[in-house]
Amino acid sequence: MLAIKKYFLIFAVLLINLIPSVHAHCPICTAAVGAAAVSAKYYGLDGSIIGLLIGAFGISTGLWIGLKAKKYFRFQLPLIVLASFLLTLVPLLFVDKSPVYLPLLLFGQPGSLLNKVYWVNKILFGGIIGGLITSVAFYLHIYIKRVNGKVLFPFQGVVITFVFLLISSLGLYFAYGG
Repeated sequence: MLAIKKYFLIFAVLLINLIPSVHAHCPICTAAVGAAAVSAKYYGLDGSIIGLLIGAFGISTGLWIGLKAKKYFRFQLPLIVLASFLLTLVPLLFVDKSPVYLPLLLFGQPGSLLNKVYWVNKILFGGIIGGLITSVAFYLHIYIKRVNGKVLFPFQGVVITFVFLLISSLGLYFAYGG
């Protein structure tokens, strides 16, 4: 019995050494944003900041899966990203039901038909902002890579995404009274 375990262990080690190493940034970015969302909840940050990170996590997960999947039909990547975003964000809308105040003043006097006051779920509000920011950061990374023919520094996509998310989360933090 001991000999069988020994041969199994040797076989497992050899098999693991045959697996090629992967140097992708998307899994790292996805895991880091997910960890940031959990940390934000742990430290009691505002629901909009948690939503921002959850929205970024949903978009990042969708990009990661969509870019790895074999292409079967037109608009596959945007549909995978949208599905990932919605499947990540929508179930969490019922966790924090606190709203954010959004006055919409377009024309005329307050109280007219075009001027309304809206209350939006903080996680939804932050999630939409986080999703948009992550999408813009991803396409900025792709644009820089296309213009220069290469990335400018290691983990460029991760750094751009985190800088954008940090700036926007600081903005939300101070907008809601820190």
